[in-house]
Amino acid sequence: MMSITIDFKTPSTITDALLEMPEYEKVAQTSLMNKIGLGSKEQAQLYFHQGALDKKSTHAILHAHATIVNSQRSKAKLLQILNELDEQSVEVIYPTFEPQEIDIKEAKKAFLQELQLPKKTRLILFTASNLKTAGVKEFIQTIMSLQARNFRVIIASDKQQITALKFQISKYNFDDTLILYEDFHNMDLLFAVSDIFVLPTHNTAFSTDILKAMYYKSAVFTTANSSSCEVVDVFATMSDPSDASLPFKIDALLSRKEDLKLIKKQNRKIAKKFILSKALQTLVRISEPLKL
Repeated sequence: MMSITIDFKTPSTITDALLEMPEYEKVAQTSLMNKIGLGSKEQAQLYFHQGALDKKSTHAILHAHATIVNSQRSKAKLLQILNELDEQSVEVIYPTFEPQEIDIKEAKKAFLQELQLPKKTRLILFTASNLKTAGVKEFIQTIMSLQARNFRVIIASDKQQITALKFQISKYNFDDTLILYEDFHNMDLLFAVSDIFVLPTHNTAFSTDILKAMYYKSAVFTTANSSSCEVVDVFATMSDPSDASLPFKIDALLSRKEDLKLIKKQNRKIAKKFILSKALQTLVRISEPLKL
């Protein structure tokens, strides 16, 4: 049986996993075809599209058996631009991740003990590779507006981002509420011990961190401009990064244990549908006609 060919601009967790499977291979490239803007001596059967639409990606999309995009918004935009494209040939598979096996309850207990915090302390997490565009300013403003006192705030990123943040927030009085982590060794653990994840992002791209937080049983909030809002409900969707209703929502969850517990359980159930193994099952289904 011949291999199923795939192509993409940028590798991802999904494409990396597919290329480890014997029945898939990346379409062969030739320098001559690259020069004329097509980039392949043959067209991939599955094309993974993200980012700007250019001549090369347009050609690949129109000649692929199926095009994979990472949000409903991306699909709608693609169909709007390429009128000749068959809607049935475009599939949405959200950016995915491979979760770690973590005992969430025990991890949270150990984490709070290490920080010498009461066992009922709630943890609110904010993390991003670019804190500014992810809405750290708006996040800080939200935290300063909270009325509850039974929480701590974790902000995690690389050393450069955290160093810059320390200067930016020096005017605020956090007392002992804020915990900063530089290059934390296990981000999945931080998601697992947190109760609420807030991402008031200015970015439109889908953030896998939303799915990670949901999987590890966190309540989540993100902005309507982000494609990540496609996997959350109205309560979890912010109208913009400065949504004035967010502090009230977080305060409500901090004071209502049963409501927070229910949301955590629901989020876990939703996120399980989007882990790597589920995404690969979807791709195998899409690939079935190509194996004939």
